[in-house]
Amino acid sequence: MMDSDDTKYKAQKLGLFIFESVMSFAYIALSIVLLFTPIFTHRIQNGLRIGLGVILGLYGLFRVYRVYVKIAQRNK
Repeated sequence: MMDSDDTKYKAQKLGLFIFESVMSFAYIALSIVLLFTPIFTHRIQNGLRIGLGVILGLYGLFRVYRVYVKIAQRNK
């Protein structure tokens, strides 16, 4: 019975790791879209669009760093 619980825990941990990784890159991708494409130029004012793009980019980089730290800790 312990093996089943351990496998379930590892699967949940892997799922969370994959979700964190995907969301990190999604924040960065949205930041790039906001900053470098004209998709939102007619819907969002330039100052707000640039500010939101920078904030999302920085948050995405922070999330990538956290994922990197988790990988480094796992490999120890």
